[in-house]
Amino acid sequence: MESTSADIALTSILDSYIRNYADGDSHTARAKRLDIEHFVKFLQRYCGYSKPEKLLSSDWNNSTTKAFVEDKLRTGESPATVARRLATLKHLGRVAAETIPNFKNPAKEVKTPKLDIAKPQGLDKKEITSVAKKCELRIDEKGSFIRKRNKFLVLFILETGLRAEEVRLLRMSQFDEKWEWIKNVRTKGKRYRNVYINSELREHLLKYIGLRNAELTRIFGKVNKTTDRSLPLFTSSYKADISNPETLLMGVKSIWRAVNEVSGEKSLHPHLLRHSFALNLLDSSNDIRLVAQALGHGDVRVTMKYTERSADHVAAALENRKDKSTDDFE
Repeated sequence: MESTSADIALTSILDSYIRNYADGDSHTARAKRLDIEHFVKFLQRYCGYSKPEKLLSSDWNNSTTKAFVEDKLRTGESPATVARRLATLKHLGRVAAETIPNFKNPAKEVKTPKLDIAKPQGLDKKEITSVAKKCELRIDEKGSFIRKRNKFLVLFILETGLRAEEVRLLRMSQFDEKWEWIKNVRTKGKRYRNVYINSELREHLLKYIGLRNAELTRIFGKVNKTTDRSLPLFTSSYKADISNPETLLMGVKSIWRAVNEVSGEKSLHPHLLRHSFALNLLDSSNDIRLVAQALGHGDVRVTMKYTERSADHVAAALENRKDKSTDDFE
């Protein structure tokens, strides 16, 4: 007798999905695993099973997915977080439907919670100046390569808008001879783009590379050009082996910590620096498509969140607009 989807242990579906779509240390992978963990715990409790291994694919249906969404909202999770968890389930269901006979995506018809679109927050000029000063103070306290590297790391994200993972994986071979372009930067959507380095940042980049090369020479001796081209831009010497470029990569947590350590009144994280880049570029260019391309967004609608305005902004614009109709009704 042919096996049906109802006979399949749900954990086997989840394990396969995690291996293929949620493995590794990237922010997206960790978020997907966390979403699935929350859903399994809910479904186990909802169905009254003592172990998650007892869950079958038939236990996951439209009703239990809706109940999961409602439970998360009722217990205080933000609509944005619940929407992300549901998006993970929708993708999981779509993948399962493509590989398992007679399986239909249980989350497909479940509506996403309505979200209040909020304009992403960035750093203003005063806050950026404060961050730069804090970087300098840290170097004055201890002029180590790590602190100098971290200072440039913060500036680099502010001036390129790259995601933390994109920055972490950059190799020296991706830079052109004039240090004007970073080639083939892989985006979140598994597409590729070239990233421009402006003239001011280029000067800082060349100074940093001088420091980086001196640090590599101090630790490993002279590094030939072929080997260096395979190494990351932002290097870490912790348990590093020069013959294995992967061991010189900074960790995900190290990138986050390098940015967070120079927080002021506002807690810093890499994506806040990316938002700052986007908002600054939008203000200077007034070109949403240009910003979308610079950020590596495949869909300009994702970039549109940077154009959102508060109710006060709308009110001020309406109050100050010229040629009001009321002028003709005096």
